[in-house]
Amino acid sequence: MSYARNLLSRGEEVVYESRQHWFAVIARTWLWIALAIVALALMLWIGTNEAVLDNETADGVLTVIVLAILIGAAAWVGFVFWDWRNQEWLITTRRVIRAEGVLNKSMSDSSLEKINDARLDQSVFGRIFGFGTLDILTAAEEAVSGSNVADFPMIADPIEFKKAMLDQKEMLERPDLARPKYQRQGVAPEMQPAEAMPPRAGSDRVAIHGDEDVAVAAPPPPPAPDVTAPAAEPRNPADELAETLERLAGLRDRGLITAEEYEAKKTDLLERM
Repeated sequence: MSYARNLLSRGEEVVYESRQHWFAVIARTWLWIALAIVALALMLWIGTNEAVLDNETADGVLTVIVLAILIGAAAWVGFVFWDWRNQEWLITTRRVIRAEGVLNKSMSDSSLEKINDARLDQSVFGRIFGFGTLDILTAAEEAVSGSNVADFPMIADPIEFKKAMLDQKEMLERPDLARPKYQRQGVAPEMQPAEAMPPRAGSDRVAIHGDEDVAVAAPPPPPAPDVTAPAAEPRNPADELAETLERLAGLRDRGLITAEEYEAKKTDLLERM
């Protein structure tokens, strides 16, 4: 189980994880590796040198020394590799965490809000193989001594680590840049199959009940009432003539037509009668 992840606070998430480059393992064990190579060469020399083989005391002492060197080198290399595997250099949504140690654990963290500067040093080999030293200067360290104690020596992919740290710091200071949690990538929930709904009253669909199909037909529309409109009674021509003359008289009284036009239209209507 991850030691650093167990110490995360509520709502805190890991956004980037790294550790030292594997060159750091070689840098800590190269002397023991060289001694192991020398011990193997000495063991081969002992096996082929008759003078040493004839001297049982010298043969026994040299064999013990070679075996001690080989066992010590293997133990130290294994311990360094185990310690390297237990390194957890994390960037979370709130902090930068450095946790390491095999039996005795050591953890230091810095709040992203308090980080003022980050200096990256990369040698030629570091740029080729992808490692470097990242120094983080917080506000408290700058006020006390101006030096940094929470550095990351020979960290793997230091550029990506620094970019992730600065991006998360900006998101923490400006929440409008951070995507809501529901927009973050995650495992899509499994879709449940839709169940068929029974037909509503008046629907012409078929509802399935057990193994039988029951057709539910819509009720027929009610018959339209047979209402016969009464025939219009014929109007009296005299009544129509009187209404027409009244409309013409109204137009004349309002000045829309002249008296001569009124008399001419009246004469024309009377002649048609």
